[in-house]
Amino acid sequence: MTAFKRILCPVDFSDFSRHALDEAIAIAHLYDGCVTALHVFPIAIPADPFGGLPDFQPFTLTDRHRAHILRQLSAFVTTEGAEPRRITVALREGTDIHAEILEAADQMKPDLIVMGTHGRSGVQHLMLGSVAEKVLHKARYPVLTVPHAAPDAVPLGPAPFARILCGIDFSECSLAALRHAIALASEAGAHLDVLSVVQLIPMYETLSAVPLYYPGLLGDLKADIWKRLDSVVADAAPKIPVERIVTVGSPHREIVRMTGERKTDLIVLGAHSHGAIDHMFFGATTNHVVRAAGCPVLTIRT
Repeated sequence: MTAFKRILCPVDFSDFSRHALDEAIAIAHLYDGCVTALHVFPIAIPADPFGGLPDFQPFTLTDRHRAHILRQLSAFVTTEGAEPRRITVALREGTDIHAEILEAADQMKPDLIVMGTHGRSGVQHLMLGSVAEKVLHKARYPVLTVPHAAPDAVPLGPAPFARILCGIDFSECSLAALRHAIALASEAGAHLDVLSVVQLIPMYETLSAVPLYYPGLLGDLKADIWKRLDSVVADAAPKIPVERIVTVGSPHREIVRMTGERKTDLIVLGAHSHGAIDHMFFGATTNHVVRAAGCPVLTIRT
């Protein structure tokens, strides 16, 4: 059973990270868990450390500086309405912010990392610049990315998601995502859609560039996908209602389209454990969905 009781939420005092913190607190309320709001202070270093500054000392925080930032951090998290027992604040400093976040995660061993995104230009413009992109690449824990366009969660009200969509391609990582999605839907009383996409790859003749599809191939593929989808859903979710969906097209476009049509509150996708974002489930599908989705995206690693 999925239980997001220990949640790590890196924040940089921006509105984007405030939005992510709101979601993290809502999930903590759902699971009777707690959130650690982490701020990483970037240590200043010279642009050219070998350029005639042999006595340069990087700026580091004094105890007075740390106390001031922690007060700011406490005030920042208080505005989101979390119960004091559910939230703690933490401060780290370093030259590589993503490395500090990953090290903090390895020490804390969270059930979930929650990070905000700008929602305009995708992964390259996630909160803290390229920091969230690197965390997505390398984190060994589930990561929830929250676009700024997503509606605010209500920490003391209903569950933060009423409709969940899980995309699967029957790989082990996508089946792991399905298990998490089922547990989340059961815990939150949410409606669960399970989507599989038939992606036709044209066959080409030797002497022409005209794509050829075998007669009846699409119907046979869809029938096979429906059969496999029924089997894995019946095995994984025998006690909760699940709506099965099979579509044809580009997987990431179909996932984003279906979430828009069905007013999805959360997308759950699998990601391979070796970390390269181009090798996530459906190839680059997870990458594209994180860029384009208007709701939070939860990536699960095997």
